[in-house]
Amino acid sequence: MSRVCVELSDRVALSKVLTVAETNSLEILSRLSECLVREPRSAVIGITGPQGVGKSTVISSLIRELSSEGLKVAALLVDPSSPITGGAVLGNRLRISELPSESFARSIWAEDERAIPLRAIASLEILEAAGYDYIFIETPGAGQVNTSILRISDLVLVILMPFLGDEVQVIKAGLMEIGDIYIVNKADVPEADLMYNYVKSLVREKPLVKISALYKKNINELVKTIETELKKRDSEGRRAVKRVERRKYLIEETLIEQIHKILHRELREVREEELLKKPGNFIEIARDLKARLANKIVEGP
Repeated sequence: MSRVCVELSDRVALSKVLTVAETNSLEILSRLSECLVREPRSAVIGITGPQGVGKSTVISSLIRELSSEGLKVAALLVDPSSPITGGAVLGNRLRISELPSESFARSIWAEDERAIPLRAIASLEILEAAGYDYIFIETPGAGQVNTSILRISDLVLVILMPFLGDEVQVIKAGLMEIGDIYIVNKADVPEADLMYNYVKSLVREKPLVKISALYKKNINELVKTIETELKKRDSEGRRAVKRVERRKYLIEETLIEQIHKILHRELREVREEELLKKPGNFIEIARDLKARLANKIVEGP
């Protein structure tokens, strides 16, 4: 193993590598190619759910529980940036406090709520190379538009809670389709039993656990459920398949990011009078841009 691979076990060195990965994902992955896993090493757990259900608190409780068993645990917390200023608060990291010293948590910004960005996928590859037993990745949003978490996770945990709205609203969220394990958080609230029974009627065969992350209730039961589901996937070889899918997604996001950059640059060259005075020329303008994009893409990333 090279010196670079060994250094990933050092938290300071790992943080520096991840910082580079946020802006130069392909470059850093190329430099670390011999460190990247050939077979699954980490259990990658996606965490999704509506805002306010306590995703960060659940992750914090899971990290403490797993760390108490002697496991190395990391978390990537994806936070959407402002569509106006481009800035991101990255406040989800602030909600995860008092973590065990051997654990690792990092916030990453996303351009919108619809995707896991390229920098997050690259960071996930690096954390797995660093030897973490569990890696949690929290999505920036939830619902039908945010299904990319399925492509990079061994398991997806969907977190719900009481007072989410009527039954139609829960179904509309699309969350009943993407989860491997369902969690009703805030079990200390009396209405939690009603939510639990309703979710149970929807997910049927899938595991459902009622917890209180704030009061550490049933966290051990949740960990056991996660371990059971992971063993099933290992026996079926599904975690290796997920690594292939994740790397396909990484390549896809690389190309999409490249196309977006070129397209925005080329659009700035379109003359204003063409758009204002000749609106019928949209097709011709699009065809011209398509040809220019093709030429730029061939030049390489």
